[in-house]
Amino acid sequence: MKKQKGRPVGSKHKDRPVTDEQIAQCPHCGSSNRGQFASVSRINGSGTFRGKQYSSVELRRCSCNDCGGAMIVRRHIWI
Repeated sequence: MKKQKGRPVGSKHKDRPVTDEQIAQCPHCGSSNRGQFASVSRINGSGTFRGKQYSSVELRRCSCNDCGGAMIVRRHIWI
């Protein structure tokens, strides 16, 4: 007999937290079609942004696929 994959029958769903994320747009043309991230650097340090506390900030460098402009996408790591 094969072992069935997945969640057992009758088990409850686990509640998952819902997060909000803004999509980065190119500052030159306004497009959200970006290339892969070239490099990632992290700045450790806590603070508040839009009323929420964060523990560090990631700076990810990439380029726009439409106009070729370079941009840095800032991402806060929330507590």
